[in-house]
Amino acid sequence: MRIARVESTELFGGTAQRPLQIVRVTVVNDGPALETPATVRVVGAGVSNPDPFGIDGLISGEERTVEVQVEIAAPYQPGSSRPVTVIAEAGPVRTEATAEITVAEPGWTMWMVSHFHYDPVWWNTQGQFTQSRLSLPDENGELPEVRTAFELVHLHLEKARRDGDYKFVLAEIDYLKPYFDAHPEDREDLRRFLDAGRVEIVGGNYNEPNTNLTSAESTIRNAVYGVGYQRDILGGDPRTAWMLDVFGHDPGYPGLMAAAGMTSSSWARGPFHQWGPADNERMQFPTEFEWVSPDGNGLLTNYMANHYGAGWQMQKLPDLPAAEQEAYKQFRELAPVAATRNVMLPVGADHVIPPRWVTDIHRDWNARYVWPRFVTAVPREFFDAVRKEAAGGDVWITPQTRDMNPVYTGKDVSYIDTKQAQRAGEIAVLEGERLATLAWLEGAPYPAESLDKAWRQLAYGAHHDAITGTESDEVYLDLLGGWREAWERGDGARGAAAAHLAGLADTSADPIIAGSAYWREPLQADSVRGSIVVFNTLARPRSGPARVTLKLAAPGPVWLDALHDDRQRVAALAEGAARHPDGTLAEITLTFWTADLPALGYRTYWAYACAEPDQSITSGWLPKPGEQAISNDLYRVSAAAERGGTLEITDQRTGDLVLRGPGNELVLQDE
Repeated sequence: MRIARVESTELFGGTAQRPLQIVRVTVVNDGPALETPATVRVVGAGVSNPDPFGIDGLISGEERTVEVQVEIAAPYQPGSSRPVTVIAEAGPVRTEATAEITVAEPGWTMWMVSHFHYDPVWWNTQGQFTQSRLSLPDENGELPEVRTAFELVHLHLEKARRDGDYKFVLAEIDYLKPYFDAHPEDREDLRRFLDAGRVEIVGGNYNEPNTNLTSAESTIRNAVYGVGYQRDILGGDPRTAWMLDVFGHDPGYPGLMAAAGMTSSSWARGPFHQWGPADNERMQFPTEFEWVSPDGNGLLTNYMANHYGAGWQMQKLPDLPAAEQEAYKQFRELAPVAATRNVMLPVGADHVIPPRWVTDIHRDWNARYVWPRFVTAVPREFFDAVRKEAAGGDVWITPQTRDMNPVYTGKDVSYIDTKQAQRAGEIAVLEGERLATLAWLEGAPYPAESLDKAWRQLAYGAHHDAITGTESDEVYLDLLGGWREAWERGDGARGAAAAHLAGLADTSADPIIAGSAYWREPLQADSVRGSIVVFNTLARPRSGPARVTLKLAAPGPVWLDALHDDRQRVAALAEGAARHPDGTLAEITLTFWTADLPALGYRTYWAYACAEPDQSITSGWLPKPGEQAISNDLYRVSAAAERGGTLEITDQRTGDLVLRGPGNELVLQDE
């Protein structure tokens, strides 16, 4: 008989008040079968064996690993080493081996959170992902793990009904609303599980938006729709921003979510690599931290260092012991980078059925070991445990700022029209809301339903597999329709409100033309002037170019004289001139500079009809003589046309060049 291996573990037996660390000892019987039971002891300085481990029936050639419980005398430091002697005896047969064991720390818990990540759009359409895809059995007659959202919600609820230890999370409105609209009979059970703490509705958002590609207002509306449905319709209490798969966050995101009532967040991508750091020792701060927004508010955050599919590795294993060893492996990788003695293990993957072994582990593991505990849980239990331990004063939850997901940089440029469409829709809807509110105060109807639909389209398009450009071609075409609808609804509200307000503006005696882009009456050939009302929809004074397309009934003027406001003459650029058969103007687009428009206000400009082109209204772009440069109080930017527009940026305060070399250059770099 010989001792082949001695292995330290983080496992403890005994009791919570007197934990005994477990040392795994592998014994090999190289001789005949043992006639008497064998005992295995581990002893050393400060290491004692309350009860030797007994081995029965060790036959010839057999190798067996046993778990020996030892008591480490205080004081001790977790991570320190203790020399020990391992003794195996069976009657007259005795063997010894020396080894070193690493002192472990009791009190750890791994919280196993069952989930399924859902994408309403990605390589398949929302209809296919949500309900209509047909799941066919494989050659063994087994259905796939990946199912539609309708199947998944039903299966997870059904497992919770059958297994009292099962807990799980639900998240995105993209599947929650259609499912519970179609299956109201499941709402009672859902609320029962919510009350019992066995289901937690997480997210606090419409979906998982990529907020570093959208406006802050889109993030706010995403939260308004998410919290509104999850809390006020389903009866949940969303506290965790569950952003598993997103490829980037606005640095202000934690502050906005804190304002929406969130207290925590959890996600997997970044800050070290898209799939996690691979070697968790590379991490520069713990997986739990206070994610702080520039406004000073923030969320207690858990970074899923082994990704949101870490616990799903157990699903494919053949039996419970193998699944428990995989769970223990995950614990050993995650514990060294945890801020407290709490580890969250996400057990799920994309569009997957309830996990196979999680409740069996919950029951069997905790019956055998005191620490670490492996328990089924929802995120709130994990975050409460982290806060409780941190409140003891021995743990510092470090503050972290910035975009915490600097991965997939291609998302910022691929399918660039998706980003442009989202932003155009956001601006149109925001401006439409502001002007429509002012118009409503002056008696116009407010387009509430239309603008609500527009924001829902924009929330949908902000999803991390939509605006990022990672979707399939069919999905891309579907999304374009949504962005187009959002923009059209916003632009329609903006135009109607502007026309209503312009009609109320004082255009001094002869208001022949009115509206930010709409003319109430055509400018006739004999008209003296026409008025153009330019609105500023921002809550601060604003200067910038304005553009308006004028449609003129026949006969129109031959040309337009310079535009004037109430103070000075204004130069304009005329483009796209079209004429009636009689040669008079039928349509023209004017671009002109507006200076210091009041906050949420307007200014009136006038166009004068004339018989000859006026020099202040230029037809077409002209080259600017001299150096090509623009500047303000802080910076001066100059361009070199002979180099294809290469830029040079100068700090006006110091005279120093901001860039080390020419800007706007095409450079090939090794990654």
